[in-house]
Amino acid sequence: MSPANAGLALTLFKGREGVETCGVTTYEGVLTFSELAQHFVVEANSDALPEEMKKQRDVDQSRVNGIKRYFASGSPVFPGMTFFADQLEIKQSLTVGNRGMVVAELPAFADRFICDGQGRTTFIQWLLQQDDALERFGHYTMAFKLVVTHTNTLSDPLAVQIIKQVFADYHCHLLKPNKSVSKFFDSSTPFARLANQLLELSAPDGGTIKRRIALHGRLKRGHLWTFDQYQGMLLCFLKLTPASANRQLDNQENYESAFDLCESFLGRVFSILPLAELDTDAHTARHDELMFTKAIFAKALAYTGRSLVDEMLLDDTISWSKFDAITLPILSKADKFWLKNNVTMLDGDSIKIIKGTDRRIGNLLCRQLRIYPCQELSA
Repeated sequence: MSPANAGLALTLFKGREGVETCGVTTYEGVLTFSELAQHFVVEANSDALPEEMKKQRDVDQSRVNGIKRYFASGSPVFPGMTFFADQLEIKQSLTVGNRGMVVAELPAFADRFICDGQGRTTFIQWLLQQDDALERFGHYTMAFKLVVTHTNTLSDPLAVQIIKQVFADYHCHLLKPNKSVSKFFDSSTPFARLANQLLELSAPDGGTIKRRIALHGRLKRGHLWTFDQYQGMLLCFLKLTPASANRQLDNQENYESAFDLCESFLGRVFSILPLAELDTDAHTARHDELMFTKAIFAKALAYTGRSLVDEMLLDDTISWSKFDAITLPILSKADKFWLKNNVTMLDGDSIKIIKGTDRRIGNLLCRQLRIYPCQELSA
């Protein structure tokens, strides 16, 4: 029931959802952070409530901490939440434009449940307890969907079944975007901005290197690597993790230095790779045949690039032109050279790449270029 022991005044649009075939009624509206914190509680975790009684998953503190970091970014926007209630008092029904609306009240004694949004609610409750936060953020708004079950309580078997199913539909049956899509659309971190900015570098074959990267994770004609593989190569080259990259690149001087270094590295990489091999109608088959299109080769190039940077720090006569000496058989993963060096293996009539051979390839590249391998390749 309402923690504030008071009714909550609501102005709602009348919805029309498929779940209404179960006898429920749906509405959509907006409430403030203050109203959310005052009138809703988060279901207890399974250490306090028996698992068989729970209608939701436990609130994970790591997810709440993630919301805290997101909110601190300065420009957050939250998706809508979904509430269930066993009853709703309709005060007035009206039509505005072409939409039905109601002025209503969620009674203080009405059973209510957060089906989707427990983490956001936990965060908002924490936020409004901070100094001056109520005044600063209490009026912020949150969109929501309200499902009224018209049952005696939300512990009614039918209500429990619907709540659990809606949660499953939201979170268990959902197909998340692939890694490339998720990373490409995210520009909230310094590393994400760096990776996206580098995509605009000019490519020797015309246009930008963006044309050679599968931004949405699906390799098409002309694509070299997926965006996820491209980011992985950059992190390996910079010798950073996503977390350490964001910490270091938050400093403008570090960001500019990293950009200049990556610009030189990518410029040389994209100049030596025979990218025209990818511009064919049979691009899928050709991409599979080539060695330089593989994620392990991208990481091997990163290790080699890092090794070359180490060499250049010791000898200023060495330059990125060293990369031009690469003559390994990168046009075919079936070449006996890769079999001989345990990068690939025969599996019946097919050639398969052995997982985790990026460092092995890196060592082969360094050996051919006559540069000393970086620490990771020497381990």
